Amino acid sequence: MLYIIFAFFSGFMTIVSMIINSKLAMRIGIFQGILINYAVGLLFSIVVLLFNYKSIDFSVDILYYIPLWACLGGAIGVICISINNIVIPKIGAIYSTLLIFIGQLSMGLAIDSMVGNPISKGKVIGGLLILGGMVYNSYIDKRDLIDCTVNHGAN
Repeated sequence: MLYIIFAFFSGFMTIVSMIINSKLAMRIGIFQGILINYAVGLLFSIVVLLFNYKSIDFSVDILYYIPLWACLGGAIGVICISINNIVIPKIGAIYSTLLIFIGQLSMGLAIDSMVGNPISKGKVIGGLLILGGMVYNSYIDKRDLIDCTVNHGAN
């Protein structure tokens, strides 16, 4: 149960972080916002390491054993934050969140397929239902916007 709570909290904080980062990017620029984001993240990581230094084995020798592909996480993170900073102000947090979720679900299914794990029909159907609901909601939002514009124009 604790892990479910942690996962929920992580999802909650991810959305809060995306919104904060997009607002910062709108104010100071996309790449300047990313730099601030990673600089603060680095400082926070250093503070966490200082308080936990006894339980963490991190020496220069360990860098030799880290494969090069493992360093791609930071680069992918910069790309994701850049895209989020561009997209969230344009389509809003809820649509961004749903599209990111659908992207994550699709990639999870693709990875499971590549490594030979069974793909659940329920996950595919669930993802399609979420996508369908989002498309329908987008249609309703556009229709309401048009109705609102027409009604205000008539007054």
